[in-house]
Amino acid sequence: MPRFPIRLTAMLAIASLFSCAAPPPKARSVLAGNQARSVLILPLNTTSVMAPELEHLRAPVWSELESYLRSEGRQLRTASLRDARRLWLGSIKQARAEAKGAKAGFDDAARILVFELAKHAEFDTLIIPSLFIREAKVAGNVASWDGVQRDLEFEQNGSEARHLPAYSSYVGVAPAASLHAVVLDADGSKLQDAVGGLELLVRVRAMKLSPPGIRGPMLEFAPHTGPHANRENVREGIAGALAPYFPPPLAGDER
Repeated sequence: MPRFPIRLTAMLAIASLFSCAAPPPKARSVLAGNQARSVLILPLNTTSVMAPELEHLRAPVWSELESYLRSEGRQLRTASLRDARRLWLGSIKQARAEAKGAKAGFDDAARILVFELAKHAEFDTLIIPSLFIREAKVAGNVASWDGVQRDLEFEQNGSEARHLPAYSSYVGVAPAASLHAVVLDADGSKLQDAVGGLELLVRVRAMKLSPPGIRGPMLEFAPHTGPHANRENVREGIAGALAPYFPPPLAGDER
């Protein structure tokens, strides 16, 4: 199992590892429906590959995105990752073939993508969501990034970890997950581009043996094993990425 070591007052360099994105949860052509507003949401990471450390968040984040967006009775549509990725790559190629050439960026390709998608489905708003790894700043027992704060999770196994939560004099960074969402209208104009923090990707544990001269336990980051997604944290991150254009649902209005 890979380790993410940390030392007191030491900064941890996080490298985001990328791999080919896996297929998204089974998508429905129409998720829910209020004909008054039609929203097309692309599968997660259509426009970028997803780091393998984030795969466990794919299903819960997608589920909460559906719930968040349909809370006000919107008509939601999506597409298969295969088709959406094909149209995206074609949009990049077309954008680079136009006046800007190699200088064409995400916004140029996204504008073309809107018109390509409109050939296959009617919508007045497009959402392009992606999960990616960020560096959360750690101070004491709290990590902060992209508008959220999360308490560190400490392992409590063995005598080395007995007083870990009280041992809060270290600072550094930790790998964390965030949701990036780009919202465009039917003309390809960008309405919103925001990021919301979701979950820390690690917990803290004490090493069995501390190096000579080190006072107190040596700490290390250990990756979470298995599914790990707090619904409240995920919804807070979604709100950070989509509000105010898509405000959070009122209490009791979730569907």
